[in-house]
Amino acid sequence: MNLIRYIKPLLAIAIMSLPHWATAQRTLTIEEARRLAVARNNNLKAAQQRIEAAKAQKAEANAKDKPRLDGSITGWYVGDPLKKLLPEYGVSPSVTASQPVYAGGKIRAGKEMAAKGVEITEEQKVLTTADVVLAAESAYWQVVSAKEKIKLAEQFARQLESLYTDLNNAYTAGLTYKNDILRVKVQQNDNELNLTRANDALVLTKLNLAQITGLGDSTDFDIPDSVVGEFNKETLSRSIDEIITNRPEIKILQRSIEAEKIREKILKADFKPTIGLSATGLGGFGKQGINFSKPTSNGFTSYYGMVQLSIPIFDWGQRKQKVKQQQYAIAAQQYQLQETKEKISLEVQQAYLQLNESAKRVELSGASLEQADENLRLSNDRLKVGTITGQDVLEAQTIWQQAFSNIIEAKAAYRTNEAKLYKALGITRL
Repeated sequence: MNLIRYIKPLLAIAIMSLPHWATAQRTLTIEEARRLAVARNNNLKAAQQRIEAAKAQKAEANAKDKPRLDGSITGWYVGDPLKKLLPEYGVSPSVTASQPVYAGGKIRAGKEMAAKGVEITEEQKVLTTADVVLAAESAYWQVVSAKEKIKLAEQFARQLESLYTDLNNAYTAGLTYKNDILRVKVQQNDNELNLTRANDALVLTKLNLAQITGLGDSTDFDIPDSVVGEFNKETLSRSIDEIITNRPEIKILQRSIEAEKIREKILKADFKPTIGLSATGLGGFGKQGINFSKPTSNGFTSYYGMVQLSIPIFDWGQRKQKVKQQQYAIAAQQYQLQETKEKISLEVQQAYLQLNESAKRVELSGASLEQADENLRLSNDRLKVGTITGQDVLEAQTIWQQAFSNIIEAKAAYRTNEAKLYKALGITRL
């Protein structure tokens, strides 16, 4: 009985704490958002499968110059008049070993091309990873911005409520007009709508982030970050050529051009002869007479070897035109490579400019917010001594609210542009 007396309070405490445990939200950091996005993205999973397929193709190409062993079994049954010349029925198993000796360099080039295929698919995965990380970071800072907008709307609501109370007291005392109170009520209604919009924006941005990170349709997570920290200007610490070389898009095009040049070698190999060796062992079992050297025998075994030399002679220029076609395709890809380099150079410069513009915007927005804070403080003080009206204070609060909103947007834009700069530099943060 004493034990039950002690257990009951513990159970009551556990039951009271249960809702808190059940509603505890998951905390999602920017680092975890990147990792989840990369781990759960279907495009990256598909990219990995393409890498495995390219590796299998490479293994196949590496086996092209190895001896090949094939077996077959042939059975037959013949009727008149053939059975007067041949055994009426029988079965003949055979095993053939073949070995390419010379193929004009096709096999070696095929190995090189398969290896390039693996490199290309690996770089494509790097590019996809960079896109996924950028999408995750952009979505993450959108959620942070939405959270900050809610805090701003709530704080503005408290300021409006305080102003409404002061003006209502002044109106009751006959010190102001009812019009001042009505203006505040209109502003409160507008801010209530803004708060609703901010909450809706938070839900939508969370759903977007959840989809990118593989959390499904759940919004039951919290973002610990806020728009604080350093917002410095950046300068080019590396040369544009070094940055361009590190970009996966450039590596993909370079590997593709190398692969197309190898394909040209393969096409040129069609002008050269090919040599192959094969040896076949065979046997036969069936009706009496299957062994022509021994008419009474029911079986035989034998073998034969072959050397095959194939020499291209004349094809009305088909092979030559294929080589020309390949050369034109390579030239086109080289122009595309140059064009991509120029675009990446512009993208890098633009990313630096956008980030520095965001840093400047944060700086100016901060100065504006300080001025708006001081203006609001002075307006509140002057309202208390009766030198200004409630409308003046309401305008000061509106200016403060807009300045606060501007700095939130500026800081969130800085973080997003920072992520874009890392992608432009070919750096993927995981």
